Amino acid sequence: MERQPYYVNVETGEIHSDKTISTFQFEISANADEVRKLAKMLEEVDVAATDTFLRSHVPYVQYHEDADNDRYDHKLREVYQMIHDLGQPVTRSHIESMNILESKD
Repeated sequence: MERQPYYVNVETGEIHSDKTISTFQFEISANADEVRKLAKMLEEVDVAATDTFLRSHVPYVQYHEDADNDRYDHKLREVYQMIHDLGQPVTRSHIESMNILESKD
């Protein structure tokens, strides 16, 4: 499949082929299958975020001792890894500067 540019806003979970439709954080080059996979991953982040919101109302559970928070963090890192892999050079550089990706040592 042919790749084309897409514009991603992780915060809102949006992926557009037209950069004038909405604000975006990252530009990627992807085919239709990769865009569908990324969209699914963004949906999973949203579900995980909802679970962490529910947990946030339990005051005695520490953030670092909660499976929902771990799942959210893991899903978000997966999204950033995929955006990095598909990203333009400026996108890859920005994500690397965030220090969010797992080290591949």
